[in-house]
Amino acid sequence: MRLLKKGLKDRYIVIDKKRDKVTYLPQGKERKFSNPEEQVQLETYLDLIYNYGYPPEKLKVCQKVKIGSSSREADIVVYTDKACTNPYVIVECKKANVSNHIFEGAIDQGFSYAAVTNAEYVWATSGDRDAMYEVFHDAIQERNLNRISRIPRHKEEKSFGWSMKRSWRWLRRHPALTDTLVFSAILLLFTGVSAKLCVEYFPQIYKAIEGPWKQWNMDFNWIYNAIIATSASLSLVFGGLFMRSHKIFKVSTSRKWFSYVIIGLILFLPSWWIGESMGNPDWWKWITYNKYLNKGYPIVIYIWPYVKALPFQIGAIFGLIWLLGRSKEKK
Repeated sequence: MRLLKKGLKDRYIVIDKKRDKVTYLPQGKERKFSNPEEQVQLETYLDLIYNYGYPPEKLKVCQKVKIGSSSREADIVVYTDKACTNPYVIVECKKANVSNHIFEGAIDQGFSYAAVTNAEYVWATSGDRDAMYEVFHDAIQERNLNRISRIPRHKEEKSFGWSMKRSWRWLRRHPALTDTLVFSAILLLFTGVSAKLCVEYFPQIYKAIEGPWKQWNMDFNWIYNAIIATSASLSLVFGGLFMRSHKIFKVSTSRKWFSYVIIGLILFLPSWWIGESMGNPDWWKWITYNKYLNKGYPIVIYIWPYVKALPFQIGAIFGLIWLLGRSKEKK
């Protein structure tokens, strides 16, 4: 056992002279060392200390867990505090080379303990294989979306990287929200590119429409509307080409163009409405454009209204995806 000598030297464990019993310190729990399952548990206990950084004061072996009217024992419980009042990780150990059925039973056992203790992670191990999970307490039977490569190290759950991983797992559980964010990002990208092109080639654009601009008393709101209409159209084309299997674009041929018109309006109207209701009466006039042009970023005149409209647009896209998902479930 690779960590045994180190654990003995550091006095995290004690083995009697007959090598029959092992005592886990500082808990003082005594167990039969010759038991193959106990050897896996001991190795895992030391792994939590040396490789995951948990102090032994936050670890308890063979900890009683009350399930209903009966009381059982979790092999190892990792706590967030040294008083051992807040269970964090449930570890279930089996001897090496157990059958899949027994190993899966250990996983289920770990989840049953996590459910009643509100622990956040489950680790099932037989020494030769491991299965680690984040516990979704509102979906306690989940075994796919919550599978992780390893449990967090001591205090790692507060790090930015681990928080991002947890956020990603949370998003995977909510596909409607994930799809909304993806499609909103595509729309934002096309809007940003279109706005940048309009700023870069504005002299040529203005020269081409100078007559109607003066005759119809046009302002920059017209260009803004052209930008958001273009981005909505490009997003539809992108979806039609690369997201054909998605519920938004997977429609029958007879309803295809009608559906695309509805989707296009949902993408366009929130931005258009915000553009029409800008509080500054001079926002779409030359005075504002020249102000930001002198500052070096005239693109603001188009981007700021779109940023204000973004929450409404995301809400509209989410509503559409959610409704389509609900109608699909009913079928």
